[in-house]
Amino acid sequence: MISETLKRVMQKEGVVAIVAQGKEFPHVVNTWHSYVKVGNDSFIVPVGGMQGMEEALHHDDRVLVTVGSKEVEGLHGMGTGFLLSGHAKMVFDGDEYGVAKESYPWARAIMKITILSATQTV
Repeated sequence: MISETLKRVMQKEGVVAIVAQGKEFPHVVNTWHSYVKVGNDSFIVPVGGMQGMEEALHHDDRVLVTVGSKEVEGLHGMGTGFLLSGHAKMVFDGDEYGVAKESYPWARAIMKITILSATQTV
């Protein structure tokens, strides 16, 4: 599911934006590419705060995620980005959380994002 181009983007430092539908308005959080563990069809994001995101995901687990890098060849030259859609959940225990907690002692949870689609935007 995750293309080689998307993997290259995630190897460069940049901002990850994660959007979920809050009760009355979309809720957005940011993190860094370097914090995200990329799987075959998922992102594992260490969670320090993000209480608002946690609440939003209780009501609707759908998320949109954007990532990008000007250092990776895109559709029209240097620079590319992706719009991802999927489902997310907060995980407070288990092996994946334990691995994240070792690397990020401040993590109170992980957000596991299962990616359903990835569209290269530039």
